[in-house]
Amino acid sequence: MIIPIEDNYEDVLGKAMAGLRLDVGLLSKYSGLTETAIKSLLDGHYDLENLQSLAPCLSLDVKKLVRLANNDWLPSAYACEGLRNFNTPFPVPGYEEMTVNNFLVWDRVSNEGCIFDTGADVAELLAYIQKEKINIRALFLTHTHRDHVAAYDALLKSLEGVVPYASELEGFANANSVKEGAVFTFGSLRIEARLTNGHSPGGMSYLIEGLSEPLAIVGDSIFCLSMGKANDAYELALDNNRDKLLSLPPKTILCPGHGPLTTVAVEQARNPFF
Repeated sequence: MIIPIEDNYEDVLGKAMAGLRLDVGLLSKYSGLTETAIKSLLDGHYDLENLQSLAPCLSLDVKKLVRLANNDWLPSAYACEGLRNFNTPFPVPGYEEMTVNNFLVWDRVSNEGCIFDTGADVAELLAYIQKEKINIRALFLTHTHRDHVAAYDALLKSLEGVVPYASELEGFANANSVKEGAVFTFGSLRIEARLTNGHSPGGMSYLIEGLSEPLAIVGDSIFCLSMGKANDAYELALDNNRDKLLSLPPKTILCPGHGPLTTVAVEQARNPFF
C-alpha cells in the first residue's frame, strides 16, 4: 500500500507563510486578494485564479502548486532490495490520522543492517528482523522530534548491541554524535551523513550506496511534493534541500519521515517549494 501524500496545497501555503513570517493581512496587501479570499484558500477551498495570485507572493512555483491542488498525480511504489518502510500511527490533536515512517536498510549478502528513526511502534519491525535474521548494527536518528523517537527505548531494549547515533547539533539520550560528512560502512552499505537542518536544529539526512538503487533517508527535511515546516530557519531549510538533496542523481529514492517515498526527479518536477 502506498502511503497518502502528507501535505495538501493549503499545507504548502501555510508552511511558506510561516517560514516567511507573512500573515493574511500582509499577503492581502502584496497579492491584491481580500483577506477573506486568502483565508478561504487556507481552509482548502480551491480557487485557481486566487491561488495563481497568491503563489508568487510566497515564492512558490505556480504551476507545481496548481498541479498539487488539482491532485493530478499519484505517487508510485519504489522497489529497492534491502529497503523496507514501516509506517505507524502517531495521532496528535487536530491531526488524528497522522502516521510516521521509519526505515530498515540491510545488505542482503552479509545480512548486516541499520534502522533509521523508530516511529511510534517497533513490533512489526522487530518481527521482520527476526524473521529475516538481520543483524542490526546501528540506529540512526534523522532528528529527535518525539514522533521519530517514540519507540527509541523499546527498540534498543529489544536489540542488544545496536549503536544509536544522532546529530551532534541535536543530541539525544545515549546516542553517539554524528557530524556532517561522517561515513559508515556495514557490509556493502556505505552511509554518508549530510546536515539538512532547518526543520530541526540538527536534522540529518543519510545517503546510502550499495543497494539496487541509490537512497537518501531524509527525515522531515523534504516530503513528497512538500517539506517539513521550518518556521525559524526557512531559508536554511530551502537551501539545504536544494543543495544537498535535490542535487543528487534524479533516480535517487528519497525516504521521508511522513508520507510516501519519492525521488529526486519527482521533487525537481513537482515540488512547489523549488
